[in-house]
Amino acid sequence: MQATCHNHAQASVRAHNLQSYRRMSARVLIIDAHSERTQQLAQTLASAGFEVVGVVEETQDVHDAVRTLRPDAILIDVDSPSRDTLEGLAVIGKRFPRPILMLSESTDTELVHDAARLGISTYAVEGFSPGLLRSLIAVATAHFQRQRLLTDELEEAQQALQDRRVIDKAKYRLVQEMGMTEEAAYHQLRRMAMERGLKLAELARLLLERGATS
Repeated sequence: MQATCHNHAQASVRAHNLQSYRRMSARVLIIDAHSERTQQLAQTLASAGFEVVGVVEETQDVHDAVRTLRPDAILIDVDSPSRDTLEGLAVIGKRFPRPILMLSESTDTELVHDAARLGISTYAVEGFSPGLLRSLIAVATAHFQRQRLLTDELEEAQQALQDRRVIDKAKYRLVQEMGMTEEAAYHQLRRMAMERGLKLAELARLLLERGATS
């Protein structure tokens, strides 16, 4: 019951953060991949109410820029992206989880699929307006947040399952080595965990590593 309440509380916090994010004026970092329209893009983003925290050339240290400037979203303006560009963006997305959008004049279906597989939202546009950019960034951000929410929930469920298995193993060791019933062994584990200021799963792991009678 306690774990369930904890999971609900975390989900509520994430939902609140998502709503707060939507109300904020997003900070956008532009990666200039030799596009002639990057300056226009920066001006249009500002007109749309976004804060352009910087424009970084593709050949510069993009990782350092993301780490230092801490943008809410990353937007790359590229005429014809290369495989290296896509893979570089994917690495950034893993190290610094952010919604990443790529605006390209290319309509190559294979490019769109490759980018999507790497977690990059790609939009083929010949021009842009403040309204269009607001919509694109809103959609990409919402998709990114939903994916992170699903990933977090999956990781929590997997961790809860692992914890339950460890607790059961520790409980059965007490049953075998100390002749306890399962219920008594479980209460013994809880008492020991409280005395040591540990979570039940943490204590169970210690017992399995050191031996149940230590």
